[in-house]
Amino acid sequence: MSNRYNGRDTDEIQNTDNEDTVLLPNDLEGYSSPKSDLPPLRKVNRRGTAQSQQPQAPGYQSTGAPPQFPKTGQPPQFPQTTPPPQQQFDYSDRRYYDYERQSPQGYGTNNSGGGGYAPPPPPAAPAAPRPQPSGGKKPAAPHHEEEAPRKKKKKRRHKSLVGKIIRRIIHIILILFLLLFGVYSCTSVCLIKQVNKVPEGHRNHYADSVGKGYVKNILVLGTDGRTADDRGRSDSMILVSLNRKTNEIIMTSFMRDSYVEIPDNGWNKLNAAYAFGGPELLMDTIEYNFDVRIDDYVSVDFVSFVSLVDAVGGIDLEVSDAEAEEINIILISEVNELVGDDRNSDLLSGGGKLHLNGKQALSYSRIRKVGNSDFERTERQRRVMSLIFAKMKSFRPSMFKNLASDVIPDVSTNMSGLNMYLLSLRMPLCARYTIKQIQIPADGTFHGEDVDVGNVLWIDDLDANRNVIEDEVFAQSK
Repeated sequence: MSNRYNGRDTDEIQNTDNEDTVLLPNDLEGYSSPKSDLPPLRKVNRRGTAQSQQPQAPGYQSTGAPPQFPKTGQPPQFPQTTPPPQQQFDYSDRRYYDYERQSPQGYGTNNSGGGGYAPPPPPAAPAAPRPQPSGGKKPAAPHHEEEAPRKKKKKRRHKSLVGKIIRRIIHIILILFLLLFGVYSCTSVCLIKQVNKVPEGHRNHYADSVGKGYVKNILVLGTDGRTADDRGRSDSMILVSLNRKTNEIIMTSFMRDSYVEIPDNGWNKLNAAYAFGGPELLMDTIEYNFDVRIDDYVSVDFVSFVSLVDAVGGIDLEVSDAEAEEINIILISEVNELVGDDRNSDLLSGGGKLHLNGKQALSYSRIRKVGNSDFERTERQRRVMSLIFAKMKSFRPSMFKNLASDVIPDVSTNMSGLNMYLLSLRMPLCARYTIKQIQIPADGTFHGEDVDVGNVLWIDDLDANRNVIEDEVFAQSK
């Protein structure tokens, strides 16, 4: 290296370690050491007291002059070296990232201005604790870093356990719901299979008839047929409407003696339409005159009505003495003979709050000579139907057996199996519906008159009756 010995290849310093320069003990006389200014050595008591256990640095007197060799008296000569270039650090490198946000110290300088590494900076003072908000709350105890994962694991275990319990409860509820739904569906399907489904005949729906999706209209026909093959006459015509916006069951009785125009058959009593063309012509006649759309019907004869009342366990209602006497007359004249019983069976002893069986309820619904003729007759029919609906809300297994074996086979309808099943799904919701009753023609819109077909109810204002149906049946709020 060119600058190793101040620009020379050798140091040119004579070796003084030969035998000529070795100082012998005899030669030390008269020799004075240049370090004579140093204080004399003192004996150290190593067994002293505790105060003298820590050694103290000797106090040297500095003259400010550089040190010299003993013989030559010249200061030592050191090779002149240039400090290495200052190293540049790449602070984007993660190996040199300073977490205290301090740039690295300069390389090659120190406090005295010489070369070499600078001493490391003193450690930073600990950060002052943050002031706690006043409110009486105790500061949170410090957590060790090792405990944090354990607590997180415990929380995860706790949350997972709660989640498992919630999922288990949801699964149980879902399974119970599916079981109940399956049982209910099987029951409905079994009943639907027993219904006498009649092929739908020809219909003439009229464009101005009212039909809204939130109302389901079913025309319930009570015929006076004695056998399954006997069509008979439409003894009662009640339109049952399920309004899901008002949560109501509206029963609208159409008077059998209403004088109306029967399509393609001229003017006649309303119940004559059933005799001329069956339930299809009767529904067309109601649509044509009262502007209400009807798609489905259910027909019940005398025998199935008696079985229906007996299946629900009978009905309780208030009967006057005159009505009780008329019930006995109807039982003796036709009903007991119709069901095959003795003519004098199940007679009433008088009026009052009575429990009526199927035969007695049928006789009660056919009373015409007590009260205001056919007006009170239709009112009695609606009252009996309301009591039957109330009884069917408390469904029992015995009720299902009686309905399946005695009632359903005698019921006729034009509804498909799918429509009957969808309607059965609404029945649990309809159990909380309120029942409302109206009659057509409405009071004040008709008068009695004798015509060629007999005594009829002449409707003076058809538009008023249409408005009653629109406001009561198709209402959107109570």
